[in-house]
Amino acid sequence: MPPEDHKAPAELPRPGHSRRDFLRGSSLAAAGAVMATSAETAMHEARADVSETDGVAIYSGTCPIELKVNGEAMSVTIEPRSTLLDTLRNRLGVTGPKRVCDRASCGACTVILDGDAVYSCTTLAISCADHEVRTLESFETDEGSVPHAFHQNDALMCGYCTPGFVTACQAWLEKNPGQEPTLDDIKQGLDGNICRCGTYIGVFQAALDAAKAMKKGGA
Repeated sequence: MPPEDHKAPAELPRPGHSRRDFLRGSSLAAAGAVMATSAETAMHEARADVSETDGVAIYSGTCPIELKVNGEAMSVTIEPRSTLLDTLRNRLGVTGPKRVCDRASCGACTVILDGDAVYSCTTLAISCADHEVRTLESFETDEGSVPHAFHQNDALMCGYCTPGFVTACQAWLEKNPGQEPTLDDIKQGLDGNICRCGTYIGVFQAALDAAKAMKKGGA
């Protein structure tokens, strides 16, 4: 038999699509779907729709709101799901409230909303429109103030929880003016805040000293 007769026969072309064509086509289809989804999402986010059902406003897309933060009116456009903490820190540059647990467990994100201490990590910013929001940036720092008492009592270690404790203490003292609280009162008033470093002795003493100073006419 001549040598050329041992060669494998040339592969005959197969009708239809090959596996490679299928994979190439699938990839292009997937990429197209992702691009279409992204474009659709961007279009939805660009809208600011507000509908009303049974007297309840339902927001979608993005919404322009106005917040009153530390006495200053601030306009910002957010998604309805944005938390007050995200809006303050990432959109308005108010970085006093800290993100630590991000689930309303530690109190580092505490702000004062209409006089009440609240966790800003679980408070929707849109619900705070036309309300008074205060952070520790607005507090007095002179002698007799809450921040000064924390400094004098060395009531911090790593510092992550300190803004929340200072804010919660300020809110509690403002809601109980003219009183000289006991240690148990302070513990109960700051019950929603956690210090992982264990500086509670300094924190509680700072709160007691600030209460005395406030009673005498301090900040």
